[in-house]
Amino acid sequence: MTASDDALATLRFDADGLIAAVIQDAESAAVLMVGYMNAEALRLTRETGRTHFWSRSRAKLWRKGETSGHEQIVHDVYVNCESNTLLIAVTQVGAVCHDGYPTCFYRRFDEDGQLVVVRDRSFDPAVVYGSAAVGSVPAILRQASRLWLGAYEYLRDHDLSAESSTSRRLRPGSPPVDRRIADELRELAGVIEGSHRHGDRSDDLRLEASQVLYWVAMAAMQDGIPWERLRPDVALATNEDSLSTGSAAKLLRRDADDWDSGVTGERSSRLHATVALVGQACHSVDLDPSELIERDLRDLRSRPYLAPYFEAHEAAAVRG
Repeated sequence: MTASDDALATLRFDADGLIAAVIQDAESAAVLMVGYMNAEALRLTRETGRTHFWSRSRAKLWRKGETSGHEQIVHDVYVNCESNTLLIAVTQVGAVCHDGYPTCFYRRFDEDGQLVVVRDRSFDPAVVYGSAAVGSVPAILRQASRLWLGAYEYLRDHDLSAESSTSRRLRPGSPPVDRRIADELRELAGVIEGSHRHGDRSDDLRLEASQVLYWVAMAAMQDGIPWERLRPDVALATNEDSLSTGSAAKLLRRDADDWDSGVTGERSSRLHATVALVGQACHSVDLDPSELIERDLRDLRSRPYLAPYFEAHEAAAVRG
């Protein structure tokens, strides 16, 4: 869903090439924050379905949630009568404010002109933002996810087509796997809402969520996206306690539609966002998403052709 040149030409960016963007909760209509976008940030916002902004203090593009995982899923983009302000309706994953509140407008002037906090804090910013969110991720998940994605890198970088269908799918010229991601997201949504069943619900959830992660890993390998850019550990550790199973299923289906329609723009951000939705889905039914990584690692370790990879990793761990 790209903005045409004609549509962009109607917007009145300021002298610095920026336009104000008011971010609003799509369901409650509460104002969450105000940011600034240049033409590229607006393009990425529309293409990825996740809000992007231009940081005036850092002079760089940034995606909301790239550190915390608390991203904004875009529903609609509106333009005011003077074409100099955007109103963007979103679903907020997690809390919006970097101070830990559900809205950046958490203070109000009282009768004496003093600022009073009128919202409850949703998270501790020292935990979420400390060391670029690494501090909020369990070390075991960080290590396991790195080992997990590394196994797929090994299958991509070594032609093991005769033994591994995964390695075969990662040969140059193989078709993109975006549609497979979409299919598995819909099946995961079906399991959560009760419309898709194989057997036990918990087993079904682990199966379908693991399948989404498998195809995300495949897409990351095709696109040359390393662990440091995907950060599946940070994505899986993202959660919102108040997210219902119905909302989780709705978000998964919307994400599937995006993958079906052809995702463009910054791919690592899109894949990270999809992994975060899987983590949210698991959290909504009280399943620890780290189980998904451990489940796939057990399967990968059982493959004889991956023995050299795991042996090399274990040897490096002993040396290190």
